[in-house]
Amino acid sequence: MNTSHKIILQDSRELRNIEDEEVDLIVTSPPYPMIEMWDEMFIKQNPEIERAFKEQEGFKAFEYMHRELDKVWKETYRVLSQGGIACINIGDATRTISNRFQLFANHQRIIKT
Repeated sequence: MNTSHKIILQDSRELRNIEDEEVDLIVTSPPYPMIEMWDEMFIKQNPEIERAFKEQEGFKAFEYMHRELDKVWKETYRVLSQGGIACINIGDATRTISNRFQLFANHQRIIKT
């Protein structure tokens, strides 16, 4: 059996150069919402996230961040072949907002999508 392999490093929200159902395996470790090191990147994609943080609305910021990731999952679904596999490294986040320690269940939100 002959196989071919290609590693593609690009913004996964728009995979224009990949045809529908062309990919058999996707391995990704996306930026995790509600982990501070990714805040700036998410805020650049959607300024509503910064507004939610300023208003101490952690779960609103969490949802806005995931709406940006939803674009990735839509493209993942589009390019993945029938029977293909998507391996997503998912990590939950903990964060203190308004002096309250909170768990943000990224795994649950991604699986729900």
